[in-house]
Amino acid sequence: MNALRNIDLNLLVVFEAIYSSGNITSAARKLGVSQPTISNSLARLRDSIGDPLFVREGRGIKPTVRAMQLIDSVRQALILIEGGISQAESFDPTVDKRHFRIAMLDLFEPIIMPTLMREVQSSGNIFFEILPAADGKMLRQKLNDGSIELVVADYQSQVNDAVCEPLGPVKAVLIARKGHPDIDGAITKDVFSKLGHVAIFSDVWGRARIVEVLERLNIRRNVVYSVPRFSSFPNIVASTDLIAMVPSKFAKAIAEFYPLQILPLPFSVPDEQMFYMTWKSSNTDEPHHKWLRERMTEIYSGSAPEHTPAN
Repeated sequence: MNALRNIDLNLLVVFEAIYSSGNITSAARKLGVSQPTISNSLARLRDSIGDPLFVREGRGIKPTVRAMQLIDSVRQALILIEGGISQAESFDPTVDKRHFRIAMLDLFEPIIMPTLMREVQSSGNIFFEILPAADGKMLRQKLNDGSIELVVADYQSQVNDAVCEPLGPVKAVLIARKGHPDIDGAITKDVFSKLGHVAIFSDVWGRARIVEVLERLNIRRNVVYSVPRFSSFPNIVASTDLIAMVPSKFAKAIAEFYPLQILPLPFSVPDEQMFYMTWKSSNTDEPHHKWLRERMTEIYSGSAPEHTPAN
């Protein structure tokens, strides 16, 4: 305990924010303080630890070996302390301050986040940091060390002492641009096979029953454009004669802002559970975490009020 006598707990909070951000300015914004305050806190911590902790690299900074050795212990300690303080408290997003770090498959952003942000933006107390949900190994590490609180993705992360819960069922549909010369309110199996498709190269449908249906019916997808993100779909589909197979909730969200038509598949596919929320079990009963999971589930299910875009 002697090593802690000269270290202010707030300095560890600053250390974690700088480590996660890789940038002094971003850390200051997340913590709601000025950049000089962050710099002064870092200087004090450097003196206490006896190590520079971070060194400049390009426009940002990178951690020293000593900082990398410290970060897991610091994060775990902060989680335990915060959990002990907040265990008996409720969470009110209009009053309480919170920084949520969520790894999210990008198709969920237009479905969930606009509604969630409208609910909390007036208070100015809630900060969301959305990270890509692409690298499974990285996600497991970040969940285990506490640097992210929740994963919303198309797979169940294999994390020690984790909880994985379905977000909701998925209905597959097609999207095409309005005025498509080969589509008039519906699409046939022949047209489905003939037209060029946009697809995710780490294809989310590859683990879905829809692939079995396509194989059984001897229907092929003519994939001519492969992208790493669902967010690439709207612009390319709206401006070409390519089509794409996407979850219906994603299609509905982007069709509010792009000239797209949403079409049923020309074959029958059952709705299925493909997407999950994964988190450490230690967060299950935390008021802020429970609020986040409940709101995301309600918004995805459609039980939250929907936004009507301005004309």
